[in-house]
Amino acid sequence: MSHSFNRQMLLQELQAARRELMRSLKFLNEKEATMLEFRPDWCVRDVISHITAVECTALAAAQHLVEDGNPEFHDPLDEREFNRQAIRRRREFALSEVMDELAGSRRQLFKLLRKVPEDDFYAPFPVGRTGTEKSLADVVAHIVAHDYEHAADIWQWRAATGLLKRERFRDVILLERRHFLDALTGLMEEDMVSIPVCGHWTVRDVMAHILSWDEEAYRTAENWTKERPWQEGALYDDEWNEIEVAKRRHMNVIDLADGLATYHRKWLRLFDQTSNADLVVMSTAPWGERMALISFFYEMASHDAVHTPDLRRLQQRLQRYY
Repeated sequence: MSHSFNRQMLLQELQAARRELMRSLKFLNEKEATMLEFRPDWCVRDVISHITAVECTALAAAQHLVEDGNPEFHDPLDEREFNRQAIRRRREFALSEVMDELAGSRRQLFKLLRKVPEDDFYAPFPVGRTGTEKSLADVVAHIVAHDYEHAADIWQWRAATGLLKRERFRDVILLERRHFLDALTGLMEEDMVSIPVCGHWTVRDVMAHILSWDEEAYRTAENWTKERPWQEGALYDDEWNEIEVAKRRHMNVIDLADGLATYHRKWLRLFDQTSNADLVVMSTAPWGERMALISFFYEMASHDAVHTPDLRRLQQRLQRYY
């Protein structure tokens, strides 16, 4: 496997890990994020400050590598002291300020990583005076694991302290499907099967696509911590989506609407029956991204939101036409 391919995969993992970290903060307010009971003398805001400090060390290494040809990796003890000081400096910051800094450091890191030549990205460099070596790729892999580690910690803390806010997540699941189904209102079946709204897909095809993911998501959530043999070798790419839509070509829009309503009821029931402790268990989504089960529920609601505008645009076009 080429360095270029490995690097691209690593950068995708970097983005995926950060998405899960951001989801672990969903619906937390300032007061909750500054409660000093996450760890001894640490609150969630402090964790974000710590993550920002770790990212800043990687940012400095990437900058030195681009400008000087040497990342100048510091001794681990120096980095730990830098992290402690960074947390103390940010104690007076609002959560939004800390989040803005984290987002800014990530943008700069990606910008610099794109400038690092392949060979330099994987080349070993000395770590301070420790006698050990690591590469910038090692640093990025550490940030991936670090984001996932703290996302899992935050989820578990939220479940244990009653701050999971599952009713807020449930509202999103409920409302996004309602918005999708509302966007079907007033559409004639002849238009739903003849007018492309998403690439070459018609409204009927989009409905079949959503239903295919309803079925796949439900099976996945039921087997979140178990083996899923049907997913072995499945890529969940455009080809998989086309095959799944084709499997449902025999269904008319009424059958599809009934299927969407039925699976949504089952999906909500499964969410309601899952304990807080089980909702925060980390596993892998069908497309390969690690996340807590509650994140998976949230992402599937977001999938509805992706396709609702396709239907609304058709409604608007037909309103102008008629």
